[in-house]
Amino acid sequence: MKHFILSLALLAAAPFIATAQQIENAFSPDAKAEALVLKVIDSSTTSLRMAAYSFSSPAVIEALLSARKRGVDIKVLVDYKRNQRPLNLAALNRIAKAGIPTRRVAVYAMHHDKYVIADGQTVQNGSFNYTHDAAVSNSENVVVTWNYPPLAQSFQQHWEDRWNRGVDYKPQ
Repeated sequence: MKHFILSLALLAAAPFIATAQQIENAFSPDAKAEALVLKVIDSSTTSLRMAAYSFSSPAVIEALLSARKRGVDIKVLVDYKRNQRPLNLAALNRIAKAGIPTRRVAVYAMHHDKYVIADGQTVQNGSFNYTHDAAVSNSENVVVTWNYPPLAQSFQQHWEDRWNRGVDYKPQ
């Protein structure tokens, strides 16, 4: 029994590396949804594409900056109108000044997309806005489909279309 418990403890402490198609979900306001978003960002090794409605989460910003330092190619796309507040502009300034290409979309009544594509294989999506309130105050959901390139390609096509409709964000 001791060996079994020790084995479980070692498995729980091991870093997560998804190698087969897998689906995970989490909810907020208990911050588990944000933890799953961070897990996706932290797992990336080559590329991240983010589409966001509202963007200001300190934890997500730090995870993106850390991924950038690891050499991950990152681009972020946000709604223009929703990201005019000082908190949102400060978040955009941080990532843009760190060299993360960022665009704002204003051609729709609302750019309400909320998803991340990691390494062209994994998709995180759901109702979760990339904000502190989404993690600790709102009722939100996150679904991650690990290692399913056909889904990632579909999201990538959608993301590229929106990216092409966006305007480069210039840090202030």
